[in-house]
Amino acid sequence: MDPLGVLMTCIAAYGIAGLFALGLAERFVPILPSYGVLVAIGIAAADGAWPVASAVAATMGGSVAGCLLLYGLTIALNEDRSHRLLTTVGRLAGMSSKRVDSVLVSFRGHQRLLVFGSQLVPTVRLISPVIAGLFRADMRSFTAATMAGIAVWNMLFIGVGHVAASIAPNANASILAVQVLVLLLATEVILALAWQWRRRKRSGTMRSRE
Repeated sequence: MDPLGVLMTCIAAYGIAGLFALGLAERFVPILPSYGVLVAIGIAAADGAWPVASAVAATMGGSVAGCLLLYGLTIALNEDRSHRLLTTVGRLAGMSSKRVDSVLVSFRGHQRLLVFGSQLVPTVRLISPVIAGLFRADMRSFTAATMAGIAVWNMLFIGVGHVAASIAPNANASILAVQVLVLLLATEVILALAWQWRRRKRSGTMRSRE
């Protein structure tokens, strides 16, 4: 069984427009794991469904458009409704309210950096446009940082799929997506532990100086 492979066959019938729509839908339908879909797109590109560059550009365009829609919607709402929207999107993405609050606090002091970085973190990337709208982040800075983050994310996973298909022509897109997920989670855990270790070390150094 290869559900992602079947999905790519259906999307291929609509060409580049199908990829744009898929990139847009990923922002509003959290059940579509973006990394898995992008890996499958890379595999399909290797099979000749689309040129790799076109696949990256179309999915990136759809994803950026989705971010701008969420950002604009949040700007149009008052603060209470914006908070409710953030909570709803976070819940749909599988994030606890505690984690959403943590991202919110971090965003307050490092807006531009986190807009870019959040596009490289699963689930967090889905709520980033809402948080940016909530803080009334500058639209030009938000758009530029978002585009850069999405470009890195999309090129990475489409590239992984393309390379995998070149090495193993009969690669199962769904199995490969699961393997990528395991690697992603392991990387996220390692980075989180490294960050905590660095903070503790810095805290210990400051205390010793006192």
